[in-house]
Amino acid sequence: MIAIPLKMEKESSAVSPLFGKAKYFAIVDKGEVKILKNLCHGGNQVAMWLHSLGVEKLILSHMGANPFEKLTSFGIEIYFAGEERIVLKDVLLAYADGDLVMVSKENFDTIFPPHDHSHGEGHHHNHGDDTHHTCC
Repeated sequence: MIAIPLKMEKESSAVSPLFGKAKYFAIVDKGEVKILKNLCHGGNQVAMWLHSLGVEKLILSHMGANPFEKLTSFGIEIYFAGEERIVLKDVLLAYADGDLVMVSKENFDTIFPPHDHSHGEGHHHNHGDDTHHTCC
């Protein structure tokens, strides 16, 4: 079973550049695609949710180190979809053709370099718990 974060709730959607805050996930099982709304908040909760669904592989454009560690501890393989905009069907074709790089501890920092969370003066993220969301 493969999971892919999506921007919209349709099969023609582009892959979301977010992981923990992606609004939807495509779940691909034996060629059938289901799109599920992400009710989790944050990468670690999403990682636990995907594991609970039985996901074995994840294809995405970006993620943090903590969810990466959690997912790999569950034995979930992670593949890099690239930094450019790509739609679901194209990323699945790239995966099927063997064109996606598998992310490992050795190449994680190269594929997902650490970034500055401040995004410039006056713009900040709240990386704390958001008690308004529920998951699982």
